[in-house]
Amino acid sequence: MSYDVNHDSNWKYVIAVVVMAVIGVLGVLVITIIRPKEDNTILITMVLGFLAPTTLSLLSLMKSQETHLSVNSRLDDFMTTAREASRAEGIIEGQSMRLVGKKGPQGDKGDKGDSGDS
Repeated sequence: MSYDVNHDSNWKYVIAVVVMAVIGVLGVLVITIIRPKEDNTILITMVLGFLAPTTLSLLSLMKSQETHLSVNSRLDDFMTTAREASRAEGIIEGQSMRLVGKKGPQGDKGDKGDSGDS
């Protein structure tokens, strides 16, 4: 089974993960520099515990936006195609009726309707 993967769109996810990892490393370094003599295990665990779900949330937000754009563009294409098909059907139907002028094949000489000329 082969999957079609767009590698150009995957770069933004890689960049997001790398940026979040760099933020985590910087957070750990700042904690160890500010508190060099204390046990920082709890603080480091809190930083990493915060970054893991935040990174996952960021990735899911980015993916949902990509999916939303993909669906909207396909829906726009579908609406355009449906509009064009409907117009083409109307043109074909009109041509099959052989309508001429404002009042059909007979023009202005057609049915007088309620004009009172009986």
